[in-house]
Amino acid sequence: MSYDIILFDADDTLFDFYHTGQKSFLKACKTLGIPAEEKDYDIYSNINQKRWDLYSLGKLTRHDVVIGRFEEYAQVKNISFDIEKFYETYENNLAGTSILMAETPALLYEVKQRGKRCFMITNGLKAVQRGRLALSGIAHYFEDVFISDEIGFKKPSKEYFDYVATHIPNFEKEKSLIVGDSIVSDIALGINNCVATCHFNPNNLPYSDNLIPTYKIEKLTDLLNII
Repeated sequence: MSYDIILFDADDTLFDFYHTGQKSFLKACKTLGIPAEEKDYDIYSNINQKRWDLYSLGKLTRHDVVIGRFEEYAQVKNISFDIEKFYETYENNLAGTSILMAETPALLYEVKQRGKRCFMITNGLKAVQRGRLALSGIAHYFEDVFISDEIGFKKPSKEYFDYVATHIPNFEKEKSLIVGDSIVSDIALGINNCVATCHFNPNNLPYSDNLIPTYKIEKLTDLLNII
């Protein structure tokens, strides 16, 4: 099957969010005088991922994620700090830090060389995603970028998919492929809307019976064997 429209997730697919987040988190801690080591970012990162997954499933609000993650981190570490100030500082750091996956530039270049149409689909925050994309050097590969924080709907909701589908000229499900790392948002988005999916799964994680992607890749450039 040949795919003409490629819908790419951003974080942990094209962008190296772990190292972006780590750098931004530790810098915020230093700025605000909060003691932190690299292992503390892992504690926060697990909390953050859990909350974004629950947000994708409709079980948490945006506030529960962007503020609640730091409240939970403070409770786990048994420390006190200005949550709102930390959030503002951390988000500003994220917006100014753009670290790509090593294979991203070569992949996007080859995908465009083959005449494919690229779009970005992300549940991230507007200021963060726009800021990092502008710094990344890859923005020109995308015809459009669909950020949940901008359009008011999140992956994997039907409303999000419908918005994307109606804002891509000449969109055809049968010629589209969703590429992402998240089972609960990216793969579910495709399965729920009858669009082929490609799971970027570098750690070879197992699948549940009801959320099995059309394709699985462990390296981003393996996508070239599919499209």
